[in-house]
Amino acid sequence: MTEQSTFRRLLPYFKPHLSKLILAIGCMLTVTAVHLARPMVLRVIIDKAVPQQNIELAMKYAGLFLAFLALGAIAMTMRVRIMARMGAEIVAKIKTEVFEHILSQGVSFFDKNQPGRLISRTESDVDQIKSMFTQESMQVFSSIMLVVGTIAFLFMENVIVGFITIASLALVSLVMYCYLSYIQSIITEVRTQNSLLTGQITEYIQGIPLIQLYRREEEVKNRLHNFSQKKGDLDVYASFIDYAIGSSTFRLISEIGVLGVLFFYCSKEIYAGAMTVGTMVMFIELLRQFFRPLGFMVEAVSSLQSALAAGVRVFAILDSKPAITNEGLILPDEELTQDITFNSVNFSYNSEPVLKNISFKIEKGKTVAIVGKSGSGKTTCANLLLRFYDPDSGSICIGNQNIKEIQPENLLKNTALVLQEIYLFPGTIMQNLKAFRNDIDDESVIKASREIGAHSFIQKLSKGYETVLAERGSNLSYGERQLLSYTRALVKDPKLLILDEATSSVDAITEMELQNSMAKLMKNRTSLVIAHRLSTIKNADKIIVLEKGEIIESGTHEELIKLGKKYYELVNIQNGNKAP
Repeated sequence: MTEQSTFRRLLPYFKPHLSKLILAIGCMLTVTAVHLARPMVLRVIIDKAVPQQNIELAMKYAGLFLAFLALGAIAMTMRVRIMARMGAEIVAKIKTEVFEHILSQGVSFFDKNQPGRLISRTESDVDQIKSMFTQESMQVFSSIMLVVGTIAFLFMENVIVGFITIASLALVSLVMYCYLSYIQSIITEVRTQNSLLTGQITEYIQGIPLIQLYRREEEVKNRLHNFSQKKGDLDVYASFIDYAIGSSTFRLISEIGVLGVLFFYCSKEIYAGAMTVGTMVMFIELLRQFFRPLGFMVEAVSSLQSALAAGVRVFAILDSKPAITNEGLILPDEELTQDITFNSVNFSYNSEPVLKNISFKIEKGKTVAIVGKSGSGKTTCANLLLRFYDPDSGSICIGNQNIKEIQPENLLKNTALVLQEIYLFPGTIMQNLKAFRNDIDDESVIKASREIGAHSFIQKLSKGYETVLAERGSNLSYGERQLLSYTRALVKDPKLLILDEATSSVDAITEMELQNSMAKLMKNRTSLVIAHRLSTIKNADKIIVLEKGEIIESGTHEELIKLGKKYYELVNIQNGNKAP
């Protein structure tokens, strides 16, 4: 996407704010008129009031000059406030759109985009776009109006002064073009480095326990220091270029070059009697005002280019299409309780085969467990069933219906997932157990909590169900957090239950306690259990053993033990016995 197309895509965001924009433009025109009028007032004071020693006339025009100053200040203040309000509202809308779009993406999207990168796009880049809707954008238009108005007035007053102004404008424009062309590449690199640094900091913060465990604090600090130093050097270089080429060269042309030429020409005209001192003062003041907005334009255009570059990155996120769209049939609940069948399913991550010709059935109301070494494809089976991904080939069906033809929202509404990595929302325990659904009453939650066995520990907390959880539920033990996740699943009352390594991170005693809760949760439900600890799935109706993405054994616990192959070997290893 080009910056021009990005600009066109940003324009519709102005539409709901047209009244504010029109009022801001009115304020801008007022400020422009005041800027042009003030030098003319000075000419009258210098050329008429002072030579005639007319105090009354001098006071009259001095008051008019002050009135213009006040009017300009009021109009400028109103413009800034209006644009700031409009910019804040538009930026809030864009942030909401970006976040909602990220929420709509499938798991594959997050495989390709680090959390730090997404945070940078949602916060930093969208904030950068703000200059499109605030003072900078209006400053560009205001400056253009003042420049055009000044040139027109100068040509009407004196053609030679008009041509001096046009020549200076051409020279300044050439310098501005060269400057902006060069500085833009530096700004883009600064933004890229900033995004990368944000991503690294996010990843390191998430991995602090491991960093401390392996005593790599110094290495991480050095890496971040080197990265920050590189970004800092770019910032310093960008600032130097901005001052050395942008500000200094601009000032050299305007203040020394053009005003010097104008002063020389006007002095000759005054001595020849063809120009008054007041007219010269008016010309100088007009040209000073002429160059001031040009200086603002250099800065504002640079800022707007940065905003457009940020807009390109933001729209790249907004243009990403979900791998799985929310389209398809909406089936009645009874149709979503049929047998689930994997038919010759194949799946790859980045062209790397993960599942190969997988076929099995989960009968209605039964429990199927999948076991195997890490990387064997266990969790991928669950991800495919949840439609986080779609198979490369083969099909997954509920009854006779391919899940690709079912609306994902319809499927997920009837499914509960309990993971090893427990996520608890910011908020109270009650809000977490309801998953922030307002259609669930407290009594239903408490009933489910009693059934799972979480009620007793919740009651002991200072505020019971209204206890506010710390980040990631860190004010609870792992076992307590797991009980909350079971309760949350039971409150949902799902037709399909998926447990993925749900007890692999607890001690043996806690695991025994959680197994009772798991049994209550799975009762009379179609369940898919993925487990490393084989003791948790002895009572499963069917156990499937995966190895390198292929099914090598299947049967009940007793059948697989009698078979004496891979499952038997895994059981012996976990029991501390030597594998046969």
